Amino acid sequence: MGETNTSKTSIRQIFETMEYGNDFESVAPVTEWLKKRENRIFAYIDKKNETPTGEIVPVKNTTNDQHLCDVHVPDATTVDTILKKSANAKNTWKDIPAAKRAEIIYKLGNEIQKKQELITLIEVAARGILSKDTKNKLPLLTDCLVYYSGFSVKYSVENPSFSATGLAVGVFPDSSALWTLGYILGPCLAAGRQIVLQTGPRFSLVATVLIEMAGQLGVPEGTIRLIPGKINPDNFFVHSSVSTVSIFDDLHKERYLFANHFGKKLLHFGASGASMVVFDGCDLDSACHSVADAAFGTKGTLPWSVRNIFVQENIFDSFIHKLKHNVASLKIGKSNERNVDISIPDNTVLDKVKRVVVEAQNQGVEVFQPDPDNAIPTVLIGANVFPNNVIKEDFINVPVVTVVSFRTVNEAVNLSNNTRQGLGVSVWSESTSLINEIIGKLKAGNVWINSHGLFAPNIATSPYKTSGNAFFGGNEGFYEYVETKSLKTESGSQIQNKNAMEQAITEAKKAQDSWSKLSRLERTKLLQVVPHNITTNSSLEKWTDQWVTLIYDCGLSNSGENFIKFRNFNVAATREPCGVIAIETPEGKDDHNKRLIVAALNEGNAVIILNDCGETSEFYSKVSKLLPKGVLTVLSHSQEATKVAALHKELSVYFGEKHNRVFFSLPLKTSSKFKMAGSGSWNDVRDKVTLTKNVWLNKGQSFI
Repeated sequence: MGETNTSKTSIRQIFETMEYGNDFESVAPVTEWLKKRENRIFAYIDKKNETPTGEIVPVKNTTNDQHLCDVHVPDATTVDTILKKSANAKNTWKDIPAAKRAEIIYKLGNEIQKKQELITLIEVAARGILSKDTKNKLPLLTDCLVYYSGFSVKYSVENPSFSATGLAVGVFPDSSALWTLGYILGPCLAAGRQIVLQTGPRFSLVATVLIEMAGQLGVPEGTIRLIPGKINPDNFFVHSSVSTVSIFDDLHKERYLFANHFGKKLLHFGASGASMVVFDGCDLDSACHSVADAAFGTKGTLPWSVRNIFVQENIFDSFIHKLKHNVASLKIGKSNERNVDISIPDNTVLDKVKRVVVEAQNQGVEVFQPDPDNAIPTVLIGANVFPNNVIKEDFINVPVVTVVSFRTVNEAVNLSNNTRQGLGVSVWSESTSLINEIIGKLKAGNVWINSHGLFAPNIATSPYKTSGNAFFGGNEGFYEYVETKSLKTESGSQIQNKNAMEQAITEAKKAQDSWSKLSRLERTKLLQVVPHNITTNSSLEKWTDQWVTLIYDCGLSNSGENFIKFRNFNVAATREPCGVIAIETPEGKDDHNKRLIVAALNEGNAVIILNDCGETSEFYSKVSKLLPKGVLTVLSHSQEATKVAALHKELSVYFGEKHNRVFFSLPLKTSSKFKMAGSGSWNDVRDKVTLTKNVWLNKGQSFI
């Protein structure tokens, strides 16, 4: 008799080794949809069925590398004509009653949800994004539209004479997250504005289907116009019909270097990667498991995609072991494969990953790739390659993760803050005291506790650093698109000593660090010392009384901080000061933005007043002496002082009432600190002088 095989295979081994068969999605609905459009996407001038013009950019199907459609990129003359047509359109969206607009926007959100299969398949074929990735994030877009629909009625009741003017342009490259469309479509449609979407050739397909849905529901033709392809953005910046440009791209690209020269309102929401900070005592399995989606999901192109992971030293080896196991188990394939975890990026991205790997290896960095023949996924271990320039500016959207150890809380904070990104950081810990400590130290618009990448349309976010420069979402995100104040022409000013401005900013920075650590109540009490100790001549008595009233009123106003429940999370929406702020005060004393200055001080900023009004200099000097040194500084306004402010890294915001030649001659990434100051309610000015920080806490569930 032959030998009997007595070895046994455990059920666990079976489950660990079993594999699912291939299961492919058909993109036939996409090809059918494109056939109705004659397999072409283009920007029309008068009619949708006109003959397209411009350079032809072929788009290939990412699932089989076959031709999918042609995108016609219009020339500058065509773009100019389209913008003029949109601006001068009759029977426009804003002429529809507010209640009807609200109804249509609401229906559009629901319609997108109903037709999510077509949308997800377009993303599969055109951009190589897995269906599950699109479906997971699509509710952010639909919820945005539903949320903002009510603002049509709300704002028309508050401002019955308001009439939207100027075109709102949104710039979306091919790497854009689909849901970010909601940040411009929602508020702009609610405000009755005409919208132009300038998209990358691949992103233009999904933008086209959304525009079609809007038209079918009653949005007038031409309300949302598409201009596909790589267009020189100067076409929008120089056009007199454009008032607002929202850039959902990286400002470090050369094409945006001088975008600010032309006085448009510019909003920026960039994708510069996010960080994870992992402390001992946390659920390491959950932290490692979240990396798969947070780092490599949606091809690693989400605004919050993880680029840096900082791990406490005493658990570093355990974390790396678990992370390698999780990453090695990820299944990689084409975007139409239902059972894969990661879709294969295009060759351009793969080439960049390979170049990053070679450079990292040359610097002695450990490179982990489960399959050496496959560049995805890639983890770099033991060196923070982002600040070290292993990953350079044009590699921001490359799905590569670095893992670095730290010893102390302050070291973890410094590592996380020493990056360009300021959209969000996830913190993994079970220690309440540690979480409370690190929240206040992190420089990011969102802090996710034991989770990652959470957003909601009703919660405003204001990205820090180079991740953005405006409010997106929430009440504040709507008002970004209705407050489009025109810039004035600047009058000449005498060049004065720049040393005074440099010294003022240095001292203000030192003072602001201490001033911001005081509670809001403590700052209010110190500000209220001013009314009891200030005296002025009779000509300024009424003007001074206005200051006194505002100081008391600001102390009693709402802080702007909220506690919000969103699904399974409690969100603490807090406010943080911008930092050091410069504010121009013009020659006429009644034009001084007193409310802005008081709010800036009350919220913990240090303020430098650049004063053009000699009559008020003594008043400001007296106030500055009543406050801690450096909290309020007064200088004479000059072009030289403005130039110093423009280039100084410690100045956070510059408020001017004039079209400032210095700021508007700088690259956009530098001069984005220049803002126009309104003089509305306390909420309005508070939004100008603070940043939001949203702390996301999972409610959890007890099993006792």
